[in-house]
Amino acid sequence: MATVSTMRVLQKNSVALAAGFLLVLTSASAMASFEVSKIEASAGEGKLTVSGEIDLSLNNKVEEAVSKGIPLDVEIELRLYRERPIIWSRRVASWTLRRQIRYHALSGQYLVLYRDRHPRELESFTSLQEALHQMGTLNSIDLKIGEPIQSSGRYKLESRVTLDIESLPPPLRPVAYTSLAWHLNSGWSTWTVQH
Repeated sequence: MATVSTMRVLQKNSVALAAGFLLVLTSASAMASFEVSKIEASAGEGKLTVSGEIDLSLNNKVEEAVSKGIPLDVEIELRLYRERPIIWSRRVASWTLRRQIRYHALSGQYLVLYRDRHPRELESFTSLQEALHQMGTLNSIDLKIGEPIQSSGRYKLESRVTLDIESLPPPLRPVAYTSLAWHLNSGWSTWTVQH
């Protein structure tokens, strides 16, 4: 039968263990983050023009994976809504921009592939930070809208950026799904559309 002093030691150990676990969880998520810091959107004749800045910060584990040649795919999701005064906003269009970063060991360069451009474009950079900055820069991207924009309507754009875990090599996916270090997601943010 456990004594009172043994039970106190066990309680202190479990409190310390829980505190340590919470510290690991918060430090893993604080070390890296994706954030949509700025979006400017304007709607015109059958298109939406988007410019913006996305901060793509990686933690040590993910940076190490890239430096070992593992490609990372990032998805930038955009959703255009027409605001309505009485009922919920109606989604007009949605797009997913895909970009990939990988390290090319022979050249010592970081390569950024723009999968959303036709034809696909490839750029090379000497540093990871430079490549991530360019990857997160949206320069007047034109996106087609399937319906006319109403001049009297109010529109908003929601945006989110995530690391696509499904695009990782199959042996790495279970680790990525179970480790917070790989769960990079900005969450949705809302921006006003000019027209």
